[in-house]
Amino acid sequence: MVGMENASPSATPRFDHAVAMFWDAVDKAPSKLALIEGARRINYGEFGRAVAALSHHLSQCGAAGDCVALVIPNSIECNIAVFATLASGAQVTLLNAAYTETELAPLLAASAPRALIVLAGSAENAQSAAARTGIDDVICLGEGEFALEALVSSDTPRPDAVLAADGIATLGFTGGTTGAPKGVERTHRMLMNTIAAMDEAWPARVGEEVWLNVAPVSHVWGSFMGCMNPVYSQSTLVVVPRFTPDDVVSELARHKVSFFSGGPAAIYGGLLSSSLIEDADLSGLRLCPGGGSPFLMELLSAWEKRTGVPILEAYGMTEAGPITANPADGGHRTGTTGLPLTGIELQIVSLEDPNKLLAPNEVGEVRIRGARVVHRYRGESAGHPEGWLYTGDVGSVDEDGFLRIVDRKKDMLIVSGFNVYPREIEELLCTHPEVRNAAVVGIADERKGEAPVAFVETVERGDRAATVLEQFLKANLAGYKQPRHIIQIDAIPQTVARKNDRKRLVEMAKAYVDSCRSGETKSMTRAAQ
Repeated sequence: MVGMENASPSATPRFDHAVAMFWDAVDKAPSKLALIEGARRINYGEFGRAVAALSHHLSQCGAAGDCVALVIPNSIECNIAVFATLASGAQVTLLNAAYTETELAPLLAASAPRALIVLAGSAENAQSAAARTGIDDVICLGEGEFALEALVSSDTPRPDAVLAADGIATLGFTGGTTGAPKGVERTHRMLMNTIAAMDEAWPARVGEEVWLNVAPVSHVWGSFMGCMNPVYSQSTLVVVPRFTPDDVVSELARHKVSFFSGGPAAIYGGLLSSSLIEDADLSGLRLCPGGGSPFLMELLSAWEKRTGVPILEAYGMTEAGPITANPADGGHRTGTTGLPLTGIELQIVSLEDPNKLLAPNEVGEVRIRGARVVHRYRGESAGHPEGWLYTGDVGSVDEDGFLRIVDRKKDMLIVSGFNVYPREIEELLCTHPEVRNAAVVGIADERKGEAPVAFVETVERGDRAATVLEQFLKANLAGYKQPRHIIQIDAIPQTVARKNDRKRLVEMAKAYVDSCRSGETKSMTRAAQ
């Protein structure tokens, strides 16, 4: 029977909480370059002064013990805001700055933050959502007393908030197949244990690494790889506001990056397609973790051939931080997501009977439990049965304990490393007066891993209806959730049980994409550009 657990003591955190970790870095390496963003850069001493100044303001707002929502794109200011919020004794809620007002409003309502922090130049949607949900205290970084220059030159004393190990540090959101948000709370102890587990998987040399992160810090991967773990190793972090392959390749070479946080396959695939990749000096690279989407063997091979550094695949989720990872000591197994990390118990159980454990190499659902696994969602009284979190992922574990993910039980898609729920897009489409019915499925995509395709039964057929729906979706969904194609159809195929026939829809979507590639046209369809 498959049941793997890693109880290695190597991932014991060096600090009680992330705030102590931060001040330790500031005190031990004040002149060390901490953050680089384009032409802007600050050292750890300046980082500390900025955190103290913003934390002081949050304390005056009465944020301690409450939630503070951050809707900020990747930036030096974002990292300052994260540590300032924690240092004030408040809970950090990171929300995607690419979200529309429609997407942000229910998350702000669910988290009920005492304050909202935004960044000048990218705050319109968040400010509108704040007004809609009754949030009065909105702090706009990049302006006035909250300009970076003012923050780093402040002489405000450090905050003296007392942080309990079992107090809530972060509030994140995940969703079910309906896309309804569920609050995921991490305590300070869990947060620190997760940081240490990441360092166990890919040990960083204290004071020596140059990191580069491309994942949004609002994403669970980006929050650790692009904020927490670089500070844990007292290293320099190169901040990339948005992913553009040529720019990232240039930054990797310019700063002699040693630790590239990578992420989903789409990131690595995009870099390999860059016009600069062949001539770039990437000799500084030492570690390249990957996760968030399946990796094709061709991509893994092509990256290692070009850089000499393997992509070390891992597996995780919002509820559990890193679960498994391929080690950095040369013992990785290509095509798997690695071994269970410290404190994680992992089992493969039958898809038909969750109480039946499966043998090595048998395929079933992955379930996990451990100190880092969130035991219940916010507002729920009942926890996971016997502590087991059923992930909804289908996989197998080999004789040596390496996990291989082969499928997902649910209809969730992973687009560029982000969870996309077809039901959310379907429900939004069906609110439009032009739409009678809608169904969304995913197809494989070389760049993004998967891409949504929407089938719609419309009141009227033709380009006008398709254009109206494209504009409607763009106004109400983040870019990565946008359907690759909108296909108008007389009637969505259904099974005998009168449910949408998703298998048939996937076949139709693939056939349509193939027809587009071959130059054929179909009068019943319209591609969303």
